Amino acid sequence: MSTASGFEEFSFINWLRKQVKPSSRVSTGIGDDAAVVSAPKGDLLLTIDTLVEGVDFEAGKATWREVGWKAVASSLSDVAAMGGVADYVVISASLSERNDRAMMEGLFRGMEGAAGEFAVEIVGGDISAGSKSLVVAVASVGHVAEGRRAVLREGARVGDAIMVTGELGGSSLGGHLRFRPRLREAAILMDMCTPTSMIDVSDGLLLDLSHVLEDSGVGALLYEEAIPISQAAVELSGRTGRSALEHALSDGEDYELLFTVGGEDAGKLTTGEPLGVRVSRIGEVTGEGLKMKRRGGEVTNLEPKGYEHRV
Repeated sequence: MSTASGFEEFSFINWLRKQVKPSSRVSTGIGDDAAVVSAPKGDLLLTIDTLVEGVDFEAGKATWREVGWKAVASSLSDVAAMGGVADYVVISASLSERNDRAMMEGLFRGMEGAAGEFAVEIVGGDISAGSKSLVVAVASVGHVAEGRRAVLREGARVGDAIMVTGELGGSSLGGHLRFRPRLREAAILMDMCTPTSMIDVSDGLLLDLSHVLEDSGVGALLYEEAIPISQAAVELSGRTGRSALEHALSDGEDYELLFTVGGEDAGKLTTGEPLGVRVSRIGEVTGEGLKMKRRGGEVTNLEPKGYEHRV
């Protein structure tokens, strides 16, 4: 199959097979109808994430390596949000007539970089042509360590501390293309304590927190002074006229871990940097509602605003 730009599917697949060297865990990799891999002990985690040109990235404003990195990294972030270990990824790409071999090689190099950085193997996929814009989907396979359970969105308890890694807001200035999924941090977190709920911040702090609250049947009180605002959010605020706090609460695509833990565990996580990154205690789980305690002491209601995909 060739696209109008001259991209040849089978030639590219043959090139891919030479680039990807399977480990001993993979008995059959790229080239057959399906990959054959070793299944780890414990629960399997399966997730898929899709990037659409013009929605999740803009051609010309992002390099193809950056798009490839983001495609894999955003899928791996979902594994981290379950407290899991990532093992394999399978990739699907639907090309437009504007895509060519050089673009696909750049895209693969970005994917390869993300997979290599986080010790994940690319074991297969599919390529098609004819879409109006590039669409890339990455499915990840991971597992939860034997003897442990995946951390779900449900499970937050009244009195739990609400925690978040890193800093938030301003991802549109480039962070949405260069973020690092918090797989290593999640592994350390799972060794240190037992999170009662967890999610990654992909659609915005307030919107993603609202998913946890709804699934857990609880509410939340956030502390304005504790929200970790990134320098990018401050810079973006100067361009948009919206406050840096508003950007931190609702921008999305930060891909940080948002989780709840008991008070004793919260103390462990905010003493030094045991996860290797900043961890902030931004609020507490309450019986109902979504509210914020302002710097002056006033408590106000919040709307769970964030980024929602529309078709």
